Amino acid sequence: METACPLDCPDACTITVTLRGGRITKIDGSENEITRGYICAKVRQFDKRVYGDDRLLHPAIRRGAKGAGTFHRVTWDEALAHIVSKLQAIKEQYGAEAILPVSYGGSNGLLTQDTTDAALFRRLGASRLLRTVCAAPTGAANQGLYGKMPSVSYQDYPDAKVIVLWGVNPGHSGIHIMPFFKEARDRGAKFVVIDPRGTSVARQADLYLQIRPGTDLVVALALHRYLFEAGYADAAFLTAHATGAERLREKAEPWTFENAADICG
Repeated sequence: METACPLDCPDACTITVTLRGGRITKIDGSENEITRGYICAKVRQFDKRVYGDDRLLHPAIRRGAKGAGTFHRVTWDEALAHIVSKLQAIKEQYGAEAILPVSYGGSNGLLTQDTTDAALFRRLGASRLLRTVCAAPTGAANQGLYGKMPSVSYQDYPDAKVIVLWGVNPGHSGIHIMPFFKEARDRGAKFVVIDPRGTSVARQADLYLQIRPGTDLVVALALHRYLFEAGYADAAFLTAHATGAERLREKAEPWTFENAADICG
């Protein structure tokens, strides 16, 4: 059976599930342009989660004090009726916006978030979070500080001349991008890694800068100074689309490569 990974991961891998007698016997990656048949250990062993001894198979309602663990099994009809009665009581007493559904990829999976449950709560008139309480503020802060940072598709990476991995190890956290990096290197791209940690990708680098922890800003300022001094900064673009470019240049001015090396190691 062909399906997709149900976990909260942006790769959303296509997977092939083998069934025997209606029971999962094997989970493997399907061939597609991006994931190329590779899946992580989590989803490869997802059958252990499906058939795990601790998995809840039936609804239960608490019949005692919170924390006492006094849950009693009920039917699905009873459980749904209980939920409906609670929602109706809140809506009648406080209004529908007193109901705040908190669901995201972590609970629903990436591909099923904001689907049936979202339609239910919209019809109910419930309040709505702008995504989660963690991701949305982080995204808003990043965009406010740095502006939009659009990326490129995986298929564009093989055309790169230089790939810089700064404080990230896709060999562990983004494995599907690694074959595209390899294609770029096979075409002559240079691989630069900046990281205090001697990671697996650092060992593959053409140039590895093992800077001291917490000195990334100094490296960035030294690179900015060089770009400004060597004339590589696009002045017209910065004037039209950036704020504070001249102030950045002033801040970067003292940071020659020699001065930066004294701090960064």
